Amino acid sequence: MSVEIRDVAPEDLEALRRTVAIAFGQDPDPAEEERDRRLVEFDRNRGAFEGKRLVGAAGAYSLDLTIPGGVAPTAGISNVTVLPSHRRQGLMRLMMTELLADARRRGDLLAALWSSEKPLYGRFGFGVAGVTTHTVIDRFPLVPHRLAPAPAQVVLIDSDAAKDALPPVFDRKRRQVPGMFARSADWWELETLADHPRHRKDASSYRYALALDPDSEAVGYAQYRTSGSWEGISIGVTVGLEEMVALTPQAYAGLWAFLVNQDLIQQLRAWNLPAGTALHHLYDNFRESQTLSDGLWVRILDVETALSTRRYCVDGSLALEVFDPVDRIVRRYRLEVSEGVGTCKATSDPPDLTVDMEDLSAGFLGRPRFRRLAAFSRVGGAPAACAMADAMFDWHPQPWCQEVF
Repeated sequence: MSVEIRDVAPEDLEALRRTVAIAFGQDPDPAEEERDRRLVEFDRNRGAFEGKRLVGAAGAYSLDLTIPGGVAPTAGISNVTVLPSHRRQGLMRLMMTELLADARRRGDLLAALWSSEKPLYGRFGFGVAGVTTHTVIDRFPLVPHRLAPAPAQVVLIDSDAAKDALPPVFDRKRRQVPGMFARSADWWELETLADHPRHRKDASSYRYALALDPDSEAVGYAQYRTSGSWEGISIGVTVGLEEMVALTPQAYAGLWAFLVNQDLIQQLRAWNLPAGTALHHLYDNFRESQTLSDGLWVRILDVETALSTRRYCVDGSLALEVFDPVDRIVRRYRLEVSEGVGTCKATSDPPDLTVDMEDLSAGFLGRPRFRRLAAFSRVGGAPAACAMADAMFDWHPQPWCQEVF
């Protein structure tokens, strides 16, 4: 029987939830049905239907993604799945191609996603724009460095208070960091603050610590869980950090001091910290086990508008020759930057840099690697042009995304 790619309707929600769960080795969670019903954008979801049966799916969220110097409308690609019975039949490519075309029609400048497997999305022009670190700390107590900032006051708040206190702090931070995206009220309720018992994995419910400035204004928070393990009459506590946002160095120091100085702590685990987390600047005896991983993947959908929208650290001019692996067309653009503002237009000029869409997209949020990629023949151009591209596209702070979507 042939397979048709078409929209997923609200009445297909049960089939969508079942198909996605099976593909990821799980069962649908009844507790999350309301979450899916309210957050899924059905007009941005495509399904592979064999008759009436859903055998594959791919969807997108409408995101406002922070980029250097601004915000870009972005298709947040999610739940790209194909049932085991229909693998290797080209269904993923058909659904992804349609999702990207739909995003362009809507005026999205970017598409972004988290990848369950690294090799999947480079062929669609996605590149690793931000990285994440999985961190384990198991040496306590930690001794503050003599030059560390004075820690801010930190107080525990309950989940009701967190609903009001956390969103304003987060919104201020996400406007500063490329790769972070805005959260709607529904997203806060159904995703960020939702505390389903299934997700606790024998740990506590969410705890919330709020950092305050001298005027008692909130300037940071930590969302975490704790779990205790008994051995005879002794107990060790593991702290699992879900999310930390700090607007000042004092808030950052205060939140970490609060977490690592808890009684009975024997381990702290954090699954998604920005690369280069500066704990060694706070503590003299800091040691960690840290695993670096790909985080947010990004694909530029409209090169001229996207490169003209973001801001730049260094002025300059580059002719870019870009190969798009989706339509397999080579296009040339001239990027002119003056006083940090870019203008990008199509050109016929000889290229200073030849680059795949995957690698151009990877550098878009402010983590360029053009010189490094040139060393492996993935980028073509003179060393001076590669160095110029790295300097122009660089940004501080480095890109990071707060969560998987």
